[in-house]
Amino acid sequence: MRLTINLDEDLYAMARAHAIASKTSISKAISDLLRRRTASNRPPLIPGGNDFVSLHPLSGFPVIVGDRAPVTDRDIRQAEEEDDLRIGPAAPESKGTGPT
Repeated sequence: MRLTINLDEDLYAMARAHAIASKTSISKAISDLLRRRTASNRPPLIPGGNDFVSLHPLSGFPVIVGDRAPVTDRDIRQAEEEDDLRIGPAAPESKGTGPT
């Protein structure tokens, strides 16, 4: 169906980004985004949980949305440090240019 609509700039940017990412037309991208939005009765990502997968409005990448606190850079650094403590120090790197 052919239709002329006026979009706010941010919505046009979202549709355009989705079209570029999916290598399709803006019309198809808008249809895809509307279909995804209307399919709001998706099952939870984690059984019994409140997490759902949505799409980032500009990048189109999947985003897990839930009632848990977000994972921060600090959380990741702390987990890496804990892994380092469990595993032990890394072996020293060889400074030579090849096998000896």
